Amino acid sequence: MIFRISAAFLVGAFILLAASLSLSGYYLQEQQRLAAAGDVSGAMQEVETAARLDPFDTQPLQSKSLLLQRQGDNEEAADALEEAIQRDPNNYTPYMLLGLLEMNRLNDYAAAVQSYQEALELNPNASFVRTGLAQALVRKGDLEKAREQYEKLREADQISLQGLYDLGRIYVRTGDPEKGRETLQAAKRQAEAGLDNLGPSSRSQREELIQSVDLAIADALVVQGRYDEAREIVANSPSEQAPAILTLLNTDPEMYRESIEGSEIY
Repeated sequence: MIFRISAAFLVGAFILLAASLSLSGYYLQEQQRLAAAGDVSGAMQEVETAARLDPFDTQPLQSKSLLLQRQGDNEEAADALEEAIQRDPNNYTPYMLLGLLEMNRLNDYAAAVQSYQEALELNPNASFVRTGLAQALVRKGDLEKAREQYEKLREADQISLQGLYDLGRIYVRTGDPEKGRETLQAAKRQAEAGLDNLGPSSRSQREELIQSVDLAIADALVVQGRYDEAREIVANSPSEQAPAILTLLNTDPEMYRESIEGSEIY
């Protein structure tokens, strides 16, 4: 008799849990609908309900964090992600989202590095996490460590165009300007490939990036002392920065070289 009562209790508990999880999914869908319609307040109510109904799922808290960021409540958004991490410490996604928030909204680069490192420990093959870590290291000023992360991405053929551009500039600033020039030229070739297939807006952005890559190649040549080659690139550049750079190259190239070596990537 006692066994039958216990079994019935367990069955009932499982049914209630399944119903709760199902309702949590429903409220998450409602949150997405309301958020898309611009009703942030309504979406917040739905996502908080979903979080209460499923105390194991990190998705409601991740959604809550994004809603809070839309409202400018970045500290509370970080708290929501910390709570998500407590729910599931072995899920790399909340760590990754927290790193992104810390880097781009809170400007806490040391914390971002830590969050990305923890995410990478849980998912070592996530190229977007390693890219985030590299960017956070750059912003923190750890160019050597950022270089290591970008090199790993390049070795795995997972580096983005922006990453290749960053890596080239890092080489220039960490004592290997020739390798930097070669890497930047590779970035330029990649940027030019498929340029004709882009729409007007994307093509314009890509062309601006190519101009920046050209100026970075000129910087690499300056660090090598190859001033005439650098002047030729800058003189032919349509970039708005080119005239000022050309003036510096013509008046005091050594001072300009020193400014490159001590400059930041971002």
